[in-house]
Amino acid sequence: MKFIYPLLSLLGITSVYSAEVDPMHFLETYCIACHGGEKQKGKRRFDHLDLEITDFEKVEHWQEIVDQLNLYDMPPEDEPQPSDEQRDAMIDFVTAKLTEAQAKMKSSGGHTVLRRLNATEYRYTIEDLLGIKTEMWDPAADFPKDVAIHGFDNNGEALVTSSMLLEEYLEAAESIIEKATNFGDKPEMQLWASWHPFHFSKLPEDLVDAPRNEVYSFDRYRPKYKGDYTKLVGRHDRGGSIGFRPWAMDGAPESGIYTVRVKVASSGVNHPYPKALSRAGSQPGDLNILELRAVDRRASLSATRVMVREKLTNEEPEWLEWDVYIEKGYQPEVRMGNGPGAAKNLMRIVLKGEGADLEHMQPFLEKSDDDGLARWHNFFEAYQGPQIRVYEIQVKGPHPEPWPRKGQQLLFSDIKDGKKISHGKANDQLMAFAEAAYRRPVKEGELDDILEMVYTMKKQDDVSDLEAVQFGFQAILASPGFLYLSQSEGALDSYALASRLSYFLYSSMPDQELLDAAATGELDLLAQTERMLQDPKSDRFVKEFLYDWLHYNNVGEMPPSNKAFREYYRDQLGTAMATETEMFFRDLLDRNGELKHFLDSDYTFLNEPLANHYDIEGVEGLEFRRVELTDRRRGGLLGQGSFLTASANGVDTSPVVRGVYLLEQVLGEVPAPPPPDVPGLEPDIRGASTIRDMLVKHREIKTCAECHATIDPPGFALENFDAIGGWRTNYGEDGKGLPIDASGRLKGDVEFDGVVQFKEHLLTRQDQFARCLTEKLLTFALGRELDIQDRPEIDRILSDLDSKGNGLKDLLLLVVTSEMFASN
Repeated sequence: MKFIYPLLSLLGITSVYSAEVDPMHFLETYCIACHGGEKQKGKRRFDHLDLEITDFEKVEHWQEIVDQLNLYDMPPEDEPQPSDEQRDAMIDFVTAKLTEAQAKMKSSGGHTVLRRLNATEYRYTIEDLLGIKTEMWDPAADFPKDVAIHGFDNNGEALVTSSMLLEEYLEAAESIIEKATNFGDKPEMQLWASWHPFHFSKLPEDLVDAPRNEVYSFDRYRPKYKGDYTKLVGRHDRGGSIGFRPWAMDGAPESGIYTVRVKVASSGVNHPYPKALSRAGSQPGDLNILELRAVDRRASLSATRVMVREKLTNEEPEWLEWDVYIEKGYQPEVRMGNGPGAAKNLMRIVLKGEGADLEHMQPFLEKSDDDGLARWHNFFEAYQGPQIRVYEIQVKGPHPEPWPRKGQQLLFSDIKDGKKISHGKANDQLMAFAEAAYRRPVKEGELDDILEMVYTMKKQDDVSDLEAVQFGFQAILASPGFLYLSQSEGALDSYALASRLSYFLYSSMPDQELLDAAATGELDLLAQTERMLQDPKSDRFVKEFLYDWLHYNNVGEMPPSNKAFREYYRDQLGTAMATETEMFFRDLLDRNGELKHFLDSDYTFLNEPLANHYDIEGVEGLEFRRVELTDRRRGGLLGQGSFLTASANGVDTSPVVRGVYLLEQVLGEVPAPPPPDVPGLEPDIRGASTIRDMLVKHREIKTCAECHATIDPPGFALENFDAIGGWRTNYGEDGKGLPIDASGRLKGDVEFDGVVQFKEHLLTRQDQFARCLTEKLLTFALGRELDIQDRPEIDRILSDLDSKGNGLKDLLLLVVTSEMFASN
């Protein structure tokens, strides 16, 4: 003890110890055996610590000790334990010493490094700056992927700018300015119609509802039959689609809002092939879903966007109508959103189906025994399975909009044709554009090089005035003023603060009202945040924060197996799951709901396909709505498909992976990595029949047992959920394997049996979840990792939050009004 015990005189005080605890004796008794000179578990060594806390390394070590004591994670259960009174006294004493030390050491640490826009922010900023829709046309499509640190891809340290990225910025800038430039006349509304693959026309208004002639349709990719409609029988990604023939070659003539009308009917929902089609991904009683997509035939089938999903219930033809945005060059395409696999395989599947009534097929099949193609066509004429009948498609647009468009107005103002642009006018437009793009006033001399370059180009005979000025605009979009957030060290000025707030809530540049407030030098963050949360653009915050916090990129990197989880793609469950979590978060934010609802709740937001996936009855249609839960397994994040899919590998589940994921994203605990000399699972697992048995064997390795005692129980609590969040009671693809044991024992002798009891335990740790969520929000808002210097401000936020009732909106407001948010 003499080697680590500090003298009281070093502190200049006569008494520092509580009557219940001597802190250094506490360390010697309960910590040094595992974290001393001879042994350093988790690479932690505490025998050098004293109570003169003068640097941030000591602050970090002492804070870690306090945190482990608070969580009852240390000392390990198989080691001597302090009494609760000793533990509490040690926590109180060290916390007081840390507060005192941090106040003395408050300095210039914890800065956000110079941070460029990530790809998401770049897209949104271009959209808001120039009015260019980026849903289908992505100016950042070829950028190198942004590196994420602990899930967050807006961390300044990781957002490096390589030579390759600089080249991509220049190419993107050229395309952006070209797309935003339009000296043409305002487009007129037009009407087109298509009724069958080879019958289409541009129609005058008075013929919109005129009857069409019955035709004999034939398409090599679809069956031939007589009638006034075309059948869709296969799933959308396997051939079940009808394009819009008038735009087949060049797509929409202009970007804009179009009215799309489709005359359509549903048929065959209840069909005679239940066993056969269940193997093809369909179920008896499935709803038929019409999907309207925007498709770029000139690129690839992957260049698509779902514009509308509509549940069809009417067997008689009816007109459906939507107003949708279609990019220039794209065309609308009608698809079957949940058909039974590939149309070309249906005949083989149905005719081999067990127990199917196929008498209605025989007359048609007998007519064409020797002709394979005719046999296939005749089969579909008799086919009574799920199908969508499309009679006609009409498109009208583009709808009237302000002209010139936003980008043209910003770039060229009152310049009529761009043929002749004076030096003075070029200077004015470049300065105006730079101020908008830089999100602040242009500094003196900041554009000198760009202006000089433009003037030099204008003098060249082979360069037009328009090309020279456009080159200047491109240079602005590739300059640091646009690509980087202006955040100098210390207190942020009003423009930098406006950008920080806007990129937090909008993932984009400040709107005009926020910039106007910044120009006065008096930015009311509270009032501006309240206003901005009412703007639909704040949905970007919900989406992007959840993506980073819950690591949705895991799903993209390890997507669910199409073979094992066909319904995930057939019913578009990935999109539905994300929507559920976003609406849940948005609801809590709008009504300032308590944070505890993230851990358990009695409601969620569902549509029919997702409700079916959760085995919840009474939800009909594709629209999402609030649903009260009687099944407590589904309440809160832990029962939501997005959380469960992001914590799996697309094929199966692992209690270890899910356990680590839950600890990190919900409780803010980061387990130590496994020792380098220990395999992922002990090779000798003879006698092990389930993942639980394997982990029991694995925990026989002493160096693994301690961490797995913390990691495994939360993972086991979620083991009844498969890799896409479906409920299961047994292992095996057919659900008939060994039964699943979802019980566990947590530290502190807390036992649970299943996810419901585990969530009851989580509700006793609401304070820990609140700290975790606060740190995640601050990381996202500041664009940097937090460190020990941020702890006092986080503690203050949490204290204020507790006094206000622990509402999500209150937490957000406390974050944006914190000292950390307003400084760098």
